Amino acid sequence: MQTDRFIAHVNHACPSLDADVAHEVTLITLETLCEQLPLDQAKRLAAQLPQELTEAVEAGGDRGETSDVPITLAEFYSKLMFRTELEEDTTRRVAQAVASALRQAVSDGEISDVALDLPSELDQLVAA
Repeated sequence: MQTDRFIAHVNHACPSLDADVAHEVTLITLETLCEQLPLDQAKRLAAQLPQELTEAVEAGGDRGETSDVPITLAEFYSKLMFRTELEEDTTRRVAQAVASALRQAVSDGEISDVALDLPSELDQLVAA
């Protein structure tokens, strides 16, 4: 899946967002999610994505190496709301749309590996 299709998937799920905003919050969401993955898993995920998305995934994986503290789904949404400056409902829709696009963009085996490596509450987001 190309970057523009990935972003379009998010924009379709959140039509109230401007296309540029959808693009930016998609990258922020990927980075925030991948902070909870081991670096090697983030790199394997990144290998199946287009370059621009890869950069966000790897940045999150790099940042995740500095903290080994898993977060809850509520904490993830809170962190995402802070970073994107979106309302709670929109933040949740964006996160779910990014997770859905991720499931379409990478192999089933890879998404299963990602779900296994995420903290237990976050795995629900990508495995849904």
